[in-house]
Amino acid sequence: MSRLPLPVWGYALLIALLTSLPYMIGVIQTPEGWQYSGAAVVPDGAKVDYYSHMAKMWQGARGEFDYQLLFTHEEHAGLPTVQAFYVVLGAIAGFMSLDFGLMYHLVRFVLTTFMVVSIWAFMSRYLATIGERWVGTFFATLVFGWSWILFFIAPEMTTQPEGAPIELWLLDAYNLLGALIMPHFAMAVILQIVAFLTFDSWLKQPNSQSIFILTLTLLLSAIVQPYVVLMMFPIFGIVTAYFVFVQKTISIRQSLWLMIPALAHGGIAVMQYLMISGDPIWAGFTAQNQTLSPPPIYYVLGYLPLLIPITLGFRHIQRQVSADQSWILPLVWIGIVILLLYAPFPTQRRYLLGVQTPLALLAGLGWYRLVLVRIAESWRPFANIPYITAGALAFVLVLFGNIAGLMNPTNASGVFYSSDELGARDWIISNIEVDDLILTTFDWDTSGNGGQVVGMTGRRVFVGHWIETANFDVKREQLMQFYDAETDDNWRQEFLAAIDAQLIWYDTSIAGSFGDWQPDTANYLEKVYDSDTVQLYVVMESAF
Repeated sequence: MSRLPLPVWGYALLIALLTSLPYMIGVIQTPEGWQYSGAAVVPDGAKVDYYSHMAKMWQGARGEFDYQLLFTHEEHAGLPTVQAFYVVLGAIAGFMSLDFGLMYHLVRFVLTTFMVVSIWAFMSRYLATIGERWVGTFFATLVFGWSWILFFIAPEMTTQPEGAPIELWLLDAYNLLGALIMPHFAMAVILQIVAFLTFDSWLKQPNSQSIFILTLTLLLSAIVQPYVVLMMFPIFGIVTAYFVFVQKTISIRQSLWLMIPALAHGGIAVMQYLMISGDPIWAGFTAQNQTLSPPPIYYVLGYLPLLIPITLGFRHIQRQVSADQSWILPLVWIGIVILLLYAPFPTQRRYLLGVQTPLALLAGLGWYRLVLVRIAESWRPFANIPYITAGALAFVLVLFGNIAGLMNPTNASGVFYSSDELGARDWIISNIEVDDLILTTFDWDTSGNGGQVVGMTGRRVFVGHWIETANFDVKREQLMQFYDAETDDNWRQEFLAAIDAQLIWYDTSIAGSFGDWQPDTANYLEKVYDSDTVQLYVVMESAF
């Protein structure tokens, strides 16, 4: 790292600073008596996952390293290594007495910086000149996609979340978009690059040091990004077979050493799979964890700024591959991801995470060899800047969308904690046990208070996340019935007893959205906190 050019570190820090700008605005714009949670507002739903990460950090701070879902009321087993990135982050924050949001973004800033540096190291391995490396690094960070043109040419294709321009919501698709929202995405990209570069080094000179680094890296990668196993195994397997049986530069005996990192990598994945599938609540979590790919046209347009120089510069890429056989590694990486995008797995689009790196490598080479070498060096920025700027428009939209959203706290629902909500939070932390259940609300459009309550208090809630709430649709219907003014009170009492709820969080967002029933009318509830917008009701034991 110390041998990297100083401008690379400067660029990495600049990118980390840019991705931190919206959150700094959020802190600055927080009204007196309020608190900024640290969540983003764009893409829609980012706050939901943010509060999920806060739940993990709460458990880590309490020393609960076997992670449990706090967004559902059912009893279930805690699982070691699952979501360990944020659990450990919470443990560190608790030990240092740091605010969770501050810890989250400090780590995100550091990992974003090293992600950019790692991308430069990846480009440096394959690209010979400084100019090529810079172009590849720009393409792997700033350049997003152009599927936003659908708003103008086919607006009917942008009406559903799965059909919206992917550069505005699909965090896995772009290195910088993921790093803007979640630190573990940046960590996953770093681990991928370290693993690929270490493997590439081993292919040139098999040695025990590379095996050790690869084992450790893949072990961490399987924890941070569990589904990556389905991508890494075929990539490393195909490339190893190529060098053993085609190039014959690696012996079969040497290749067997790769069983060590393979077993470490696969062992963690198998262990997590068995633990999750062995518990009905975790199995339900897996069933709801559907992250399927949108139709191919969105991927084509979403990666068009990279695909154009790859296609036009294909002849130059072919020559490079012929001259350096190690280029098969990034090529196989891209090929396996393409196959996995529509494979029969519920995590299809998750395999996009990090693939922008090898795509940017090919695009950078094609762009440099096709366009820039034909232009005098002093004039090359005039060719680079317009194209990269055009590719970065989506990043600018997401960045300024967050800045604009966080400029007005009263309109950023669920992202800022009002003084009423903070008062309710303080009451809960002082009076409610960690394992007590709070009846909350949540809906498909992210309305409701469940996620926010978990993020603020670290307590269990009835509902608060599309995936981490077991039987989400059933519970949504139960909430509609609970808050329906026509529902019989006996049903409500039986329902509260069945889920063993100790507290009800009621706020102004519930009326109309879930129903018009008022808890004040119930003689089996005791109001323990009252403010203009939030009320808390303890469920009296006599109700059961």
